[in-house]
Amino acid sequence: MAEASLFHGPLTEKYRPRCWDEVVAQDKIVGQIRSLIGRGSLSGRAYWLSGPSSCGKSTVARLLAKEIADDFCTVEVDATGLTVAELADLEKQSRLMGFGEKTGRAFIVNEAHGLRKDVIRQLLVVLERIPRHCVWVFTTTNDQEEALFEDLLDASPLLSRCVRLQFSRRNVARAFAERAKRIAEKEGLDGREIGAYLELVNQHRSNLRAVLNEIEAGRMMAE
Repeated sequence: MAEASLFHGPLTEKYRPRCWDEVVAQDKIVGQIRSLIGRGSLSGRAYWLSGPSSCGKSTVARLLAKEIADDFCTVEVDATGLTVAELADLEKQSRLMGFGEKTGRAFIVNEAHGLRKDVIRQLLVVLERIPRHCVWVFTTTNDQEEALFEDLLDASPLLSRCVRLQFSRRNVARAFAERAKRIAEKEGLDGREIGAYLELVNQHRSNLRAVLNEIEAGRMMAE
């Protein structure tokens, strides 16, 4: 479990996984990534992470970036505000080696369903020539991803240029409940049996962020 005793922000950030072993209930995806790492094939690629809200996409995106680049050589942007000119600037940055302990560069594009049509067309070119020391990572939710590909005819070629990692909420409730209880215990916010945590996870459809927010508000304290 991520340790951050001096961190005073929300529990969702305090206990965000900081290594692959701390990622919960996404063993298949972690296994795929570790396989690429083991073959020395993680960089020089683009990744498309899709799944339900609060299932670990942002965490995995940042861990992917961390494998390649130091924090100051990682750029994280919101797709809805990305323009062709800004994309061109990011591509220029990608041609430069990173500096620091790691020599790579990483670009994370959140809310990828918000990409504009002209940006998608330019991305088709950018992703064909990713430098060997770089990674691009896109994150989106399932329902919004579907809308993107229904509305834009030129979106499917974008996906074909990415390694697709699909997150799932199937069979994750127990693992999420156990993690939530451990966090509550550590924070002195626990007063219920595991069954109550499982009920809370199911109530929020395995949205761990929502569960931790409830715990932080004292939901699991003994009455």
